[in-house]
Amino acid sequence: MNRKYRIAVLLAALLLIPFFDAQSEEKADFEIDRRRVLQGMNRSWLQGYEPTISNNHLSMVLPILSDQAEGSIQTEWIVLHESASPFKPQTMYVKTQRAESGVYAVRLNLAMYADRRNGDYPCVIRITGHAKSGKLLMSEIPYTLRVRDGLPTNETLRMAIHDVETDLNVGEDGCIRAVLRNPCQTVAYEQPVLHITDPTGDIIPREVDVLYLPDLAPGESVQVEYPVAVLGKASVARHSLKFDLTWTALEQNVSQTESYTVPVKQEIRLEQGGLKMASTVIAGDSVTLSLPLMNMGKADIVNVLAAVSLPGITERQAVLVGAIAPGETRQAQITLTAGKDISGDFQGTLAVEGEDNDGNPVSFSLPLQLTVEKPAASAAAADTVQQKNEQPPFLIYALAGGCGLLLLVLLLQGVLLRRKIHRLEEDKL
Repeated sequence: MNRKYRIAVLLAALLLIPFFDAQSEEKADFEIDRRRVLQGMNRSWLQGYEPTISNNHLSMVLPILSDQAEGSIQTEWIVLHESASPFKPQTMYVKTQRAESGVYAVRLNLAMYADRRNGDYPCVIRITGHAKSGKLLMSEIPYTLRVRDGLPTNETLRMAIHDVETDLNVGEDGCIRAVLRNPCQTVAYEQPVLHITDPTGDIIPREVDVLYLPDLAPGESVQVEYPVAVLGKASVARHSLKFDLTWTALEQNVSQTESYTVPVKQEIRLEQGGLKMASTVIAGDSVTLSLPLMNMGKADIVNVLAAVSLPGITERQAVLVGAIAPGETRQAQITLTAGKDISGDFQGTLAVEGEDNDGNPVSFSLPLQLTVEKPAASAAAADTVQQKNEQPPFLIYALAGGCGLLLLVLLLQGVLLRRKIHRLEEDKL
């Protein structure tokens, strides 16, 4: 691709950017002219216009703009929670023609119950019409109706707190997460503030003391993250945190306190000393391995198990070390016996595993190597035994007969010698 062609492509791409931006920001079919003030309005929508409620009737004025609509439009008022609606059953829509100014001056007049209750009623203003081509146009504008001249609300003003999660470790920064929800159908929670404290003082706010939350319309919820720091002296145990909440509802201050129990943990520090084990063993003998296990953390380590796997000698041989308290050392000892008919080099592992009181696991493994040797005199002894077993029984009998004959000859020789001695003595006499 030559240089001129690359420049042409680049210029074309730059020219198309505004076109794609305009396409990505599509204009609504209908919108409120937030700066216009029509007859019956005391201020613009931008400045906080609200409908008037008088003699159990609501009057609302909406300056509606549309670049596409032709002819009349229909504006309908929809209450999302119909069972709690403050309006009497009636036609909830009105048709409006465009004025000479180009604005649709929509006016809604709706009858309300005399015994309506104060609240913040979630509603939708749905506007429909048609373009010159006949295409259906529609926009839905969310709106909250504030009623303050009715009876007191019958809803309980409490915040729902759920999905409380923590990651709190001794000496580390952490976070408390929770979901706060406004369970009311007709009351908005405004300017909610959250403050979390630990009565023990082990957990303290990290960045801010209080957390300011967004307003919660009826049924809305918010995910909160409260940054904290866990002191190095904090106990590894379950802590009861106090959630203090304040907000405004129906122009009244509301407060709520809840307690939640959360764990403070520490990284499990199971350390091992030097492994003691002979490198060789005679076939048929035993060898003992010993491994010191040290708890260097602040929490108990329980259910500590050590297991040896040496294929050819043992597939798995384990010993339960038990619980190791903080600062304590326990010995893991296992005795292995080498079979009489094996020899050679064997390799395997020593696996150690345990957990804390909350079920968080810890484990590690060490390589093992053991040489099994045959006994030094085993071959000679086996040959001797074999030779003895191969000697026939008649040889044994022959040897026994020879020994008996020799004994008889000695006895006869002794008798003859004594007679000869007697004769010599007689001749001297």
